[in-house]
Amino acid sequence: DFQQEAIGLRIRSHVQTQLAEVDAEWGASAEGSLREVPRDPGRVSGLQDKLGGVIANLESGLVERGTEARLLVLAACCGEHLLLIGPPGTAKSEIARRMGVLCRGRFFQRILTRFSVPEELFGPLSLSALEQDVYRRNTAGYLPEAEVAFVDEIFKANSAILNSLLMLLNERKFDNGSDQVPVPLVCLVGASNELPEDPELQALYDRFLFRRVVLPVSDEGLVQLLEQGQPSPTDAQTTTTSPRSSSSTEEEETEPALEVEFLDSLKSAALRETDVPAKVIDLLARLRGYLMHTCEPPVYISDRRLVKCLEMLQVTAYTNGRAEVSEFDCLLLEHLCWSRPDDQDKVREWLIGQMVSGDQVKQMRYLLLGVFVRACKAINANQQHKEASQQSEQRAAATEDVVADLGELKDLLVSKLGEISSQISTVRSLLVHNMWLPSREVGSLSAQLEQPFARSHANVKALLGDAITLETSLAEGVRLHILADLLPEYWADFIRKGNIEDVKPIATRPSAKT
Repeated sequence: DFQQEAIGLRIRSHVQTQLAEVDAEWGASAEGSLREVPRDPGRVSGLQDKLGGVIANLESGLVERGTEARLLVLAACCGEHLLLIGPPGTAKSEIARRMGVLCRGRFFQRILTRFSVPEELFGPLSLSALEQDVYRRNTAGYLPEAEVAFVDEIFKANSAILNSLLMLLNERKFDNGSDQVPVPLVCLVGASNELPEDPELQALYDRFLFRRVVLPVSDEGLVQLLEQGQPSPTDAQTTTTSPRSSSSTEEEETEPALEVEFLDSLKSAALRETDVPAKVIDLLARLRGYLMHTCEPPVYISDRRLVKCLEMLQVTAYTNGRAEVSEFDCLLLEHLCWSRPDDQDKVREWLIGQMVSGDQVKQMRYLLLGVFVRACKAINANQQHKEASQQSEQRAAATEDVVADLGELKDLLVSKLGEISSQISTVRSLLVHNMWLPSREVGSLSAQLEQPFARSHANVKALLGDAITLETSLAEGVRLHILADLLPEYWADFIRKGNIEDVKPIATRPSAKT
């Protein structure tokens, strides 16, 4: 027994040495499993500089509006629209006006009421055309000719406005009399103090791919807000329809801008050059199933929204200099896949849970328990039975099978440990260098992701230690009571769940000899 106890101590020491070697190997070689090398480093670097400059201009002088600024620029890059929901006085219109200037295009702004008429958005009827029995609107200076627009209290739109607005937002077309004309709209920012309750407004609500609840400045940011004062209003109206003066044009040319042609070419290149791995598509499909069938109340995600979410992920990866969408890009879906503000937390928690799932760890422990049971039976047979040579050969073959399966399982655990180590080393880099995440959000996401990653890493490492312990025990020929001391949890599971006929002969520890 003393010799067996010494073997047990030697096995524990061997296991610690093996785990230290595994840690050293992966700590030195983990560079990240996701491709971060852009197709054209020079072009992508210039792209990021340009977009970063636009974001900086948008949020300059504003407090705690980094997320809103980034979502607006990303929406413009995707050719989509942004809905801002929040109380008055939270800089919703200011961000939209700044975007109108930065796009160097025609900007349109209007506040709707329940009594607003189509002429306020789409222009008055042409009197000269009416004299010729032609129904046509004069759209110059109105929404059908704007490239960036801001419509406040957008859910006050009545049925007379709604149909034309829906087609304009989605198909980028406007029915002007008997003609259906294309519109140059790049991005529309809608604002509202409340979510739509009328079912007739749900189609309009779905047209906004990006949604953001804008809250007043927090207590921590109030000092900064009061120290810098109110930002000077942007003179966006001067760029709406009238030509710019040569002096203003020269000044604007020195600042970053999002020209319409640039945005069109950016999205086309992103969709053409950015790959979407199967695991991201599967994650997006399962997210929709979770939201529509598991959440209570359900969150409806239309087919159109799902496809546009995928395009957004491609644009996100492309603008961050990657040739492939990362599953961590999907964290931005919390701004796209919700109907009520409370849904955002559900989306984020589900995504993080899927990225760091513990199901594989449970499956591998179950496999290891099965190998442990077979090892116990093999050890017991070798200890209790001394029979014919043929039966001895059979017992040796059974032991070899156990050792072979244990080796495969150990290789699987080492591979999984390396995968997790690689993900831990890349997750913060991916988040920090994601230009669409402000620093405050990066810190929050990093904390939420790194904790379950670290927990999963510790669990797999513990399983690997158990596998090495079992493998070494078989090689050393230890007795069952020593193996039970080395792996007590597995022994307890075996005793509790094993077949009683298998357990009875081996579930006893030999008594000490006097």
